[in-house]
Amino acid sequence: MTIRTGKPSKFVPSDKAAFVEFVAAAGEVDRAILPRLVDDAVALVMLFERDELIGTAAIKTPYSAHRRGEFAKANAAENADAFPLELGWVVVHSEYRKRGHAPELVRAAVGLVADQGVYATTKTPRMLTILSECGFKSLGKPYPSFLKPDALLTLLIRPAGG
Repeated sequence: MTIRTGKPSKFVPSDKAAFVEFVAAAGEVDRAILPRLVDDAVALVMLFERDELIGTAAIKTPYSAHRRGEFAKANAAENADAFPLELGWVVVHSEYRKRGHAPELVRAAVGLVADQGVYATTKTPRMLTILSECGFKSLGKPYPSFLKPDALLTLLIRPAGG
């Protein structure tokens, strides 16, 4: 296994394109805007098995209105400015799940910005466990997902230096 990390500008175009396709295939983000969001990310994390991309994660700088909105929906608006960065796009290929790759991706991503506050959201119990194991704490109350209103999102935070 090989893990590659860095600013989006560090990656060759074919790697960034593979990142976009891999994340888009997971169906959680609008494919039309994803390339721009990837270019605007603080850092990308890509996990390879030989030459095959099997996992991704990123540290993003969300628009302040989006970030503040997520915190407000969780009834934690007063905390939004302490967590300017968002962990996201944590995706592991289905054939490689339950092998410890998601925690590896999360740790690699947050390790790149350990001196800054980071937040994440999840709707799955498994990712909630992984994020908790990686130093994130739940904040506020769960709230409906915009993309899947029948699912509840949990907001988690990891303070600077945490």
